[in-house]
Amino acid sequence: MMESTEGKRVLFRMPNAGHCVAVLVAALAFVLTVLMPSGCGKAEETREESLARITEAATAFLDALGDLRVEVLREMMTDEYLENNQVPDPITRNDLVAALGYLASYRFSPDRDVVLADGRATVTVALEITGKGEREETLALKFEEGAWKVDAFTALDWSRRHPPSEGEEEKRAEVEQALRDFLIACLDGKTEYIFQHLSRAYKEKHRLEKPWTAAEFSGVFGTARSYDFHPEEIELEDESAQVDVTIEFGTRGNLESETSRVRLVREKGAWLIDAFPFFIY
Repeated sequence: MMESTEGKRVLFRMPNAGHCVAVLVAALAFVLTVLMPSGCGKAEETREESLARITEAATAFLDALGDLRVEVLREMMTDEYLENNQVPDPITRNDLVAALGYLASYRFSPDRDVVLADGRATVTVALEITGKGEREETLALKFEEGAWKVDAFTALDWSRRHPPSEGEEEKRAEVEQALRDFLIACLDGKTEYIFQHLSRAYKEKHRLEKPWTAAEFSGVFGTARSYDFHPEEIELEDESAQVDVTIEFGTRGNLESETSRVRLVREKGAWLIDAFPFFIY
């Protein structure tokens, strides 16, 4: 949510608060465009309009960094940047934290800190990285495929990799295998296995006292053809884990995919399903 603060003309954002205080020149550019008489054809974009779009693109990119929305970052970068910096595909949250850290806030002034020259824009940004204090960095954008995209950012170092904690890889492998076994059981309709691998809290919440029959399970889950998830995106906590899973439902020639976040918990040495939005009651 964006709020206007007259006189400051400074973009300021705290990702944890979920709000951004800004004065965008886009509104002014829009008003000028409406008031100016129109000719026979569409006028070329003015410098003010370009600066407004650059400000919008920079803000969207910094917001995505602060919110760890890794799924949209690559499309905000130029092809040259992606190739030259060997940006991971896909980018995981661990990748981003290793390359940047946790972005607590940022600020820049569209009037003072945005420079446009020769089809390239630079934005001087003050960043606050959790545990590392505040520092000034340079964000460069280039117009590519009809949009302003990130072409360089001194705050990001993609050569750094997230060091796995002791036992993390083994733990991730256990979660991955448990989830794969459960998903395969769902595709095969093995209701006894499914029931045994649901957490105690899940069974209590949904009042499950025994395995579904084949007919009941068909109504709860439907007909699934395949599943997919990225093991490197599994988010691990002390005794729980979660990851986005995509399942294809339907019949040949009439398939629909659905993506939801699945959560597992560790109980008595085993990883059990604690949240599975694909089951419909």
